[in-house]
Amino acid sequence: MAEPWAAAFYKSEAWRSLRLALIQERGTVCPVCHRDYMADTSKLIAHHIQELTPETVTDASIALNPSNVELICFDCHNKAHKRYGQGTHHVYLVYGAPCSGKSTLVRQMMHRGDLIVDMDLLFYAVSGCSLYDKPDQLKSDVFAIRSLLLDRIQHRAGRWGDAYIIGGYPFKLEREELARKLGAELIFCDLPKEQCKANARASRGNLAKAWEGYTERWFDDYQA
Repeated sequence: MAEPWAAAFYKSEAWRSLRLALIQERGTVCPVCHRDYMADTSKLIAHHIQELTPETVTDASIALNPSNVELICFDCHNKAHKRYGQGTHHVYLVYGAPCSGKSTLVRQMMHRGDLIVDMDLLFYAVSGCSLYDKPDQLKSDVFAIRSLLLDRIQHRAGRWGDAYIIGGYPFKLEREELARKLGAELIFCDLPKEQCKANARASRGNLAKAWEGYTERWFDDYQA
């Protein structure tokens, strides 16, 4: 079912005409499972390769671009979106020093509907403070939220796509045990200490000194 912001687009004459034109041009065989749906073309889904978002649904160069649309069957479409138990959840534990580019890497890898567990964002969501400002009074609450999300990831509960857990995790045993528990792939953001500190000065504003200190402590603790 289309999300509310996309419903009008999928009902539009422009989209319906594009789908029919693609069926006439490309045929009725699903390129993924190779089954032929000539007898029932309603089971062929026009799937956007670059997924539509509320920002791009009105951009014809994405939403109505034939090169961004593939015709696949209903079952393969559900697998592509990991719906109804189809497909495979991938879990990534992205670790490294403060300001080493972990969040930037995740933004490059993620897709809409993926689950991101990031202490910086959790503090921001519940505190009302600026990003990277972490009031001590809320630590237990934020850790409780994080534990709940990690439990859902461990048991593959929910309809999320892939999951990314972002953190420092300098201690080898701790991160490897967490990765084992969650069935996660480890991704290390390996940036030199001085570059991390320079990133802190460039991005953390009045909190830069504190974040330089966090960086120093991470490198003191790190176990390869």
